[in-house]
Amino acid sequence: MGFKDSHKKRAAGVQSFLSSNKLFVVIALVAAIIIGTGLIKGNTVEVPASETEQTEEASPPQWRFYPSDLVVLLVGGGFCTVMIIRERKKAKEGLD
Repeated sequence: MGFKDSHKKRAAGVQSFLSSNKLFVVIALVAAIIIGTGLIKGNTVEVPASETEQTEEASPPQWRFYPSDLVVLLVGGGFCTVMIIRERKKAKEGLD
């Protein structure tokens, strides 16, 4: 019975968070869709037979910055900023 009670409390907390942060939810969904489509398209690259012989001499793959990386960084940074501001506000109210 303790599990059901704690589950109900957590579910209520998540629902209240989602209802008060609708913009964050929309941004997170858009980012997830962009990242998901990027991963699906990224896995369908075909390598011609002539290039498979050259892979032994080729340099190691380099890190690339994709537009979806920027979306993830902006959404994550924005979310962290909002949470930091909320915590500061709570701390100030606690001092008063």
